[in-house]
Amino acid sequence: MISNKYSSRWSKQTVLYTCLVAVLLLSFGLRLFRIQHHNIWGDEAFSIAFSKQALNLVLSSGAETHPPLYHALLHIWMSLVGDSMFSLRYFSVLPGVTIIAIVFAIGRRLMDDQIGLISAVMMGVSSFAVYYSQEARMYSLVACFCAIALYGHLRWELRHSSRWLIAFVVSMLAAVFTHYYSFLVLLAQNMYMFQQRKKNLEQWRKWMWVQAVIFIIYMPWALTQLDFITAKASARWQELGIGGMNTVWVGTLMAFGVGETVATYGQWLGMLLLIPLATGLRSSSSGTQQRTAVFYWLTVPLVAAFIVAPLMPFYYSRYLIVVLPAYLLLLANGFRSNNTLLGGSWLILFAVVNVMSLKNYFYDQQYAKGGYGDLIAYIQDHRTDGDGILLQNGAQAPLYEYYQIPEMKSYNMPPWDDSEMQPLLELVSSQHQRIWLIMYGDAAGYDPEHMLEGWLHQRAFRSYHGDYVDGSLDLFVQSEIVPGSVPEVRFGDMIALIGFGHAESVPTPGGTLPVSLAWRALRSMELDYTVFIHLVDRNGKLWAQADSQPVGGTHPTSSWQLGETVIDRVALLLAAEMPPGEYRLQAGWYELASMERLPASGKDNMYDRVDLGIVEIP
Repeated sequence: MISNKYSSRWSKQTVLYTCLVAVLLLSFGLRLFRIQHHNIWGDEAFSIAFSKQALNLVLSSGAETHPPLYHALLHIWMSLVGDSMFSLRYFSVLPGVTIIAIVFAIGRRLMDDQIGLISAVMMGVSSFAVYYSQEARMYSLVACFCAIALYGHLRWELRHSSRWLIAFVVSMLAAVFTHYYSFLVLLAQNMYMFQQRKKNLEQWRKWMWVQAVIFIIYMPWALTQLDFITAKASARWQELGIGGMNTVWVGTLMAFGVGETVATYGQWLGMLLLIPLATGLRSSSSGTQQRTAVFYWLTVPLVAAFIVAPLMPFYYSRYLIVVLPAYLLLLANGFRSNNTLLGGSWLILFAVVNVMSLKNYFYDQQYAKGGYGDLIAYIQDHRTDGDGILLQNGAQAPLYEYYQIPEMKSYNMPPWDDSEMQPLLELVSSQHQRIWLIMYGDAAGYDPEHMLEGWLHQRAFRSYHGDYVDGSLDLFVQSEIVPGSVPEVRFGDMIALIGFGHAESVPTPGGTLPVSLAWRALRSMELDYTVFIHLVDRNGKLWAQADSQPVGGTHPTSSWQLGETVIDRVALLLAAEMPPGEYRLQAGWYELASMERLPASGKDNMYDRVDLGIVEIP
């Protein structure tokens, strides 16, 4: 009888742990899947560049917003395994898988085996968790530290073992030295212990001594970092209202449920998960003594973040990843609190929406983290000897440092009004016949009037423009121009062509054809028209084109004054496979929204465009 009882229990444990191993392997594979698909983006690049410094600089205060532990560990990690994209992100995969086992252990201890396993499965397939387990940032690591801290705390509370208390202290210190929002988890644990204090006053006193130890160890860092943090702080008290609730509570819980890479309808499906979450919260708040710890773990940081967020420069849902395990544990508890059919339906909804979100994350370019690597790859594929690169906006320096092309000369451009700008531009233009311009981030912050682009358009010909996830790329080519005969033509009685020129050199396949056009405004215009320059063969097939607003978009037609002359310079990029022969160069205007061309009037016009002459490709 006893033998059968133990045999049955052993069999159940074997099945349980076999399932856990399967979940861990699946989760590990999911976190490795296409781990190098997304380009390194800005925050990752900063972490990499910052962590490459000497360790004493990494650990110094006043240099980085976040505490130093992640960057110190990344510094050591890179010294061992290098800085490939895989190795950098693998450092986040490890805690991203470890936390699944911790969530299983917490769920099993506070509730039962079923809740522990369901929570582990949900953590494994969570789009939000996978997303940050594939990022070279501190979020996966800090979530793992906080989960270990809670598990150590709960084990110590039951067993009164010093080793579990030490585990709590070490992991909690690691968490708060990784991200400041870990203090919200510590606050939740303290509120839980305060609520339980009368049941064991001796344990409460010991707990308070432990808090004093954490405070004493952390205080030196906090004091040295205080000025740096307060300088970035703000007070937006208006966010202590519906807007703040929507950002911190609704936005965060929605991200926890369905991830950050799902369409709007998927987000609304995710809102339905608030129903079982409410059930889980109600069940845990009135359950066994330790089960209430998970209730505090989720609710206290959410409330505290709502109060703290207006004081910080910005808030993102990822800051509260430290409570994602609590959310999933309570959600699993809510699934089980309903009848079996309804609970299973909730679990299927969670799985389906997160699979949709993961599919978007892995395959949909709309949700790409960054595009700087693609941008640099384009330069690498199309560069020629002697090309130079202008880096507009110093914030891209860490990205360029990671993706840089060592053979190419690059220049970090100062602000436009800086006295060094003009001499530097003159130097660059004298040393490089082809100049690549990388515009990164929002130009409103560093060149709102697009003065640098305007300067280049006045002196060179733009042959390429590409928009990427976090920036844009332009190629400017300098060339001498030979004046061409100017046909008499007007476009819609609004714009007149008064000048034309082309490159002195003979264009070749794979090269560029610089073209200069002079336009005059015949009247003021409300709309912004797009100018096109096309190169077509005798059959009308298009072989090269440049469509853009005048002067690369820096001087749109709505800003033209009556009688103003505008010089527009472009360089057509010729396909390498262009066959030799004669091609016709044509130009015209159209309104982008309707794609309707302006009618052309005058000698030698072709109804909606003007023929500028023949170009011969040898």
